[in-house]
Order: sequence, then structure tokens, then C-alpha cells
Amino acid sequence: NKVTTGELPFLLTSCCPSWAMLAKKYFPDLIDQVSQELTPMVATARTIKQEHPEARVVFVGPCAAKKLEAMRRTVRSDVDFVITFEELQAMFDAKEIDLTKYEAESSFHNATGAGRGYAVAGGVAEAIEKCVKEYYPGVEVSIEHAEGLAECKKTLALAKAGKMNGCLIEGMGCPGGCVAGAGTNIQVVKAQKKIKEFVAASSKQLPPKELEEIELK
Repeated sequence: NKVTTGELPFLLTSCCPSWAMLAKKYFPDLIDQVSQELTPMVATARTIKQEHPEARVVFVGPCAAKKLEAMRRTVRSDVDFVITFEELQAMFDAKEIDLTKYEAESSFHNATGAGRGYAVAGGVAEAIEKCVKEYYPGVEVSIEHAEGLAECKKTLALAKAGKMNGCLIEGMGCPGGCVAGAGTNIQVVKAQKKIKEFVAASSKQLPPKELEEIELK
């Protein structure tokens, strides 16, 4: 709304901590353009803490930058530990744990395809674009996305120069998106293929509109 009404010239996504830190460090005058929405890690952790105050929340993923995010004053009470896939694999190897020998106790939570697609470059912007088209068909959304810190920095410079006004700009610090994070333990191409299959397997592709009204304290 702030972009369509002209209150903001453009909006930068906030999911990737490397992208957000890059914007704030090298383009401090663009801070107001960074989305104030919680990252998926923080939103999920905060929801868990509200429902189960005594719970310990561990984020497991390919992103090393999430460790810095979890150390922020506003986040440290929500996320207790951050472990990368590579670190978790090392723990399993050290303890000689072979997961293929165990049956899953329960199925994965059936998240939406839009949410599952966040892990690849362009996935966040695509999810937002699909939601806008579904729930606000009269609103036009211009999408730009950058991946890799060099491309992100160039995109931010163009945005600062007024070349991307009216756009939703997604930035991913790693080329390819989260699947290429420093803590991943499989090839990016293989991860991208698995994510695509994971998205297609979702029973719902978009979240319900009423989720917009949920507030996390």
C-alpha cells in the first residue's frame, strides 16, 4: 500500500539478513524502504514462544547469516539456537547416526507452496506477487530481484538513483537463494529441484487472506 500510494518509492524485502544488512550498511538512507515484516524464522519462533513459553526454538537451515540475525536484541529471546545443515550433518556423522534407518514419526507440516518456494532466488517476490493477484486483483505489482551480494549492491544503487520506483525488490545474498547458503550440504542444482518438487506437492499454494490480520507481539 505504501508503494502504490506513493508514501514509499519502492519496498525492499527483509527475509534475507545478508541483503538487509548490506542495504543498511552501504545505503543507510534506504532503511525506511526495508520491509518491517518479520522474517519467517522470527515469525515462526515468536509464534511457538507465544503458544509454548517454555519451548526452546532451534532454527536449522542453510543460512549462516541467520546466526547474526538470532543475536539481535529484538530476536535473541525468540530463537535459542541456529544450526546449519552442514553442522547438523557433522553432528550426525560424529555420533554415527544414519537417518535412513529411522522412520519419520509424523509427516511434515503441510505449508503452502508460496512459503516453500521462499528458499530459491525470486521465490519471495513470486509469492507476494501471486498473493496480490489473488486477493487484490486490481493492484499492479512491479517485481525486481537480485541474487548474490554484488548484484544486490548494484540493484540497491539503481534503486537509490530512482531507477526502480514503484517496485517490490527482493534481494538474496547468495546466488540462487537460500539453497546456496554457506551452511548447505548438497549441490545447489539438486536443492533447487527438490524445492520445486516440494512446492508442487503442497495441497495449498497460497495462504488464506485472513493471515494478514495476525499480529505477533
